[in-house]
Amino acid sequence: MVANPTPRSATFKSYQQDFHKALEDEIKALRSAGGSMTPITDGHYLGRRNSEHLYSFTTDTEIRFPEDAPIDVHYQKTKYPGTLVSVEGFDLLVALEDDIGDDIKKAKLNTEPWFLLKALQERLATANVSTIANRHLAESLLIASPKAARTSNEQFSQFGPRIQSETGINLHYNVHQAAAVTHILQHPVSFIWGPPGTGKTSTLGLAVASLVHSGQSVLVLAHSNAAVDTAMKSVAKYLCQSSYYREGMVLRFGIPSPDIYRQYPMLNARGIVRQQHPRLIEQIETLEKQREHLTKESRASGLSTLIKNQLKDQLAQIRKQLQPLKKQLREYQSVLVAKGMVVGCTLSKATIAKEIFERQFDAVIIDEASMAYIPHCAYGATLAKKRIAIFGDFRQLAPVSQAKTSSAEEFLQRDIFDEAGIINSVSRGTPDDRLVLLKTQYRMHPSISAIPNELFYKNQLEDGEGVRERTEAIVHAAPNLGQSIVFYDLSRASAFCFSEDHRSRFNLISALIAADITYQAQVAGTQSIGLITPYSAQARLIHRILRETGQKNVKAATVHRFQGSEQNVIVFDAVDSHQMKKASKLLVGGSQSTAARLANVAISRAEGKFIGLFNDDFLKVKLDSFNIFRKFIDRLRSRAEVRPLSFTGAPNTELWTFTLPNVKVYPNAKAAQADIHADLKAAAKSVAIDWPIQLKPSQHFYLNVDLGLQVFARGPEAEAITGKISNRRVWRNDSFSNMGIVGLDGQVLWVYTNPGAEAPVFKVALPETVTLLYDFLELVPDGAGPAPKPIEDTFGSCELCNSPLWPQINDYGQPRIICPKHPRQGRNFNATDATQYAQMMNRVCNICRSAFKGVRSASNGSIFLACSAAGCKGKASLRDLI
Repeated sequence: MVANPTPRSATFKSYQQDFHKALEDEIKALRSAGGSMTPITDGHYLGRRNSEHLYSFTTDTEIRFPEDAPIDVHYQKTKYPGTLVSVEGFDLLVALEDDIGDDIKKAKLNTEPWFLLKALQERLATANVSTIANRHLAESLLIASPKAARTSNEQFSQFGPRIQSETGINLHYNVHQAAAVTHILQHPVSFIWGPPGTGKTSTLGLAVASLVHSGQSVLVLAHSNAAVDTAMKSVAKYLCQSSYYREGMVLRFGIPSPDIYRQYPMLNARGIVRQQHPRLIEQIETLEKQREHLTKESRASGLSTLIKNQLKDQLAQIRKQLQPLKKQLREYQSVLVAKGMVVGCTLSKATIAKEIFERQFDAVIIDEASMAYIPHCAYGATLAKKRIAIFGDFRQLAPVSQAKTSSAEEFLQRDIFDEAGIINSVSRGTPDDRLVLLKTQYRMHPSISAIPNELFYKNQLEDGEGVRERTEAIVHAAPNLGQSIVFYDLSRASAFCFSEDHRSRFNLISALIAADITYQAQVAGTQSIGLITPYSAQARLIHRILRETGQKNVKAATVHRFQGSEQNVIVFDAVDSHQMKKASKLLVGGSQSTAARLANVAISRAEGKFIGLFNDDFLKVKLDSFNIFRKFIDRLRSRAEVRPLSFTGAPNTELWTFTLPNVKVYPNAKAAQADIHADLKAAAKSVAIDWPIQLKPSQHFYLNVDLGLQVFARGPEAEAITGKISNRRVWRNDSFSNMGIVGLDGQVLWVYTNPGAEAPVFKVALPETVTLLYDFLELVPDGAGPAPKPIEDTFGSCELCNSPLWPQINDYGQPRIICPKHPRQGRNFNATDATQYAQMMNRVCNICRSAFKGVRSASNGSIFLACSAAGCKGKASLRDLI
C-alpha cells in the first residue's frame, strides 16, 4: 500500500490522467493473464429476469471479475453470451440471453474483465471535457481538505416524521444516524463511516428517502450487485408507500438477486411496465411460455429429424415475434431510468449504460466504498449536480487489483477515504468536518465487539440496546455451548501448512477440523454458519470438503468474499503453520495494513460466536508483538476458551474425534496398517506415492508385489519403495512435503503427517476433495491425472462425428491421433498423449519394468517413449507401440 501518495495539483484533468495510467496498467496485467476460462458445475435454472435467463453455478476457484462484466458460458460445444450478475464465495449468478436447460452438470465460464475498465477510462475522458460533468465536485471529493462548507439548512428532523407517517413504520434510529442524514442534506461532500453492525444500510435508506422528500433525485451505486440490492431494499423500505415508488420512479437498474422483486415488485422495470402497459407484458410472457415449452420439447430424446426441424422453426418464429416486443420493453426501461427519482446500479453498470452516463442526478451515494476503485468514486461524483455521500468503513478490506505498478498501487489498491485524507485525520485524531461516525453497533455480542473496538476503532464504538440479549441464544447454542469466543490451538495437531504451486497457502488438517466444527454445528441445528480463511487455495479445499459432506448451508470463502455479510457463527481458519519459513504477508503489518483489515472483517462477521483455528506456537514466533495480527490473536487468547488439540491424546491437549463423514484419523502408522493394506488390495487403477524418508516396518505397504496397477512415485526413497513393481513411474526424486502420502485411484488419500515419528495418520475418502489434493500436493505428473481417463475421453473426439480419436499409423507411416471414420480429422502426438497411451497399453520399460513417459526429441522434435526411472536408458518408439 502507498503510505504517502505523490502530491498533485487538485484538478480533474490531472487526476484523470493519473487514473488513465493506473487503469491501463491494470488492463495490461489482466490481458497478460489472458481471458479466463473457468470450469463451472452444478448449474441450475432459476427463472427469467427481464429478458435474461438466470442461472446459478458453483466453481472451485474464487472469481475476481467485476460484476456486470460480459461473459460467455461454453456448454455442449456452444457459446452462450451473458452477464456476470453476482459472486458470493464459490457461488455464481449469471444471466444468459438463452435458456440452455434446467440442470447444467459441467460448463466453462469465459470473460475478458478489462472491458469494464476500458469503459471507465472512456467515461473519465469524456467527463474531462463534458459540459455537464461535475468536475468540481469530483475534485472536492478527492482533495484532502478537512473543512466542509454547508449549502443548506435542511435536517433529518424535517423528514423523519414524514417518512414514518407515510410508511407506517416506527423508525428506529440513533443520534449518530440522524446526524449522518443531516450532514448529507447540508453538505456537497459527506463521508459516512459505518463500522460493522452500526446500521449503515438503514442510514443510507433514510438518507435517500430524506433527499427524495426534499425534491432531489438520487443515484445509488456500489461495487457489487449484492451491495446494490441491499441498499435498494433499504431505500424501498422507506419509500414503498410513496407516489414515487407507485409511479415507477424508484428503480433497481440491472439484474438483482432473485428475491428482491418478490419483496418490492415495483423496483423492477418489468413490474412497472406491467402496471403501465399490461398488454405488452402479457404478449411477451405468453410468447416466453411458448418458447419455454418448445425448448423443453426439443430436448426430449428420440426425436426424429423432421420433428426437430419443426420445433426449431417454431422457436425461430417466436424469437422473431419477441424481438420488437423486447425492444419496446428496453425503450420503456430507458425512459424509466431517465426519469427516475431514485436509481440503483453497480459502478460498472454506470460506466456502460448510457441511461446513466448521459444524465445527472442531484445526489450520488456510493455504498461499500472501501472496496471501490478511486477512479470509480471520482466518476460517480461527476454524475451529481449537488452532492455526493460516501458510505463505508476504511478499517475493512481495500480494493483489489492485479497490476504491480506504482500507479495501480496508488489509485486501485487504496480507497477513497485514504485519497481524501479521512484516514489521516482519524489516525492523527484531528477533526474532519466531512466525516460522520456511526458509533452504535447492533450485530455482535459485546464480548466479540470488544476486540475490534479496541484494536481497530480506538474504543469509539458502543453496543446497542438489546444486542446482548439478541445474541445470547447463539452463545449458548452448539458448537461450544456457552462460549462466544473459542480459540483452538493446533500447535500439537500436526497441522502443517504448504504452498499450492508457490502461490496460495493450504493446510489439509486445519481444513478438516474447520469443516468438522461446522458439520457438528449444522447437525446441532445452527442455521447461519460462515467459514473464513485468508487464502484462496484453502477456501477451495474447504469448499470441496463442505460440498462432499452435505454442508450446503455453510458459506465458505476468503475474507474478501465475506465483507458486507454476517453469520450467527463464524469459524476462522488462519492456516499458517510449520513448514512455512515465515508468516504470510497477508498477516504482517500494522494498524493500516491488509492484516488489520483482514482480522477486522473476519471477527466482525460473527453475531454470537467466533471460533478461531491457529497454530499458536508458530504465530508467536513468526509475528512480533507489534504486529497487528499478533495483537489480534493475543486478544482472542486472553478472552477465549483456549482448547489445545491433538489426535494422540498428548498431555495437556484435547483429543479430537472426527464426526465428518468419510474422514478417519489413526493415532499412528501401526494402527493404520491393516486398513491401508485393505485399501491397496481394493485399488483398481492407480497408486500415487510421495514418501520423504525410508519406510519403517510399521509403514510397509507390501508394494513389493505386482499389484497390476499403474504406480506413480516421487521422493528420495521412491525407487527403493517401488523397485520391484512393473508399470511404475518414478517421476521425481524429491518430495512435496515432510508428509508421507498414498493416493488410491484418485478417490482416497492416506496422509502420514510425520512418517518419521509416532504421528497421526489420516484417511480422506472424499473423491472430489482428493482430486483437488492430487493437484495441490503434485502427486502425479502433469497430464496424468489422479486416475486414468475413460478410454473414450483420453484423446478427445472428432469434430465431425464426435467419435473418440485414437492412435493410428497414417498413410505416410507416421503415428497420429485420428478419427477412424474421418482420417483427416486429428492431430500429432504430444508427450502427454504418448504417456497416456503407454499406460493404457500397459507398456513398461524392458530393462527395469518402470513406466514409460512421453518425451520430445531435442534433435528433431519427434515424440518417443523413455523410461521414467532415474538413470535408466530404456526407450521405445510410438510406431512399435501402435
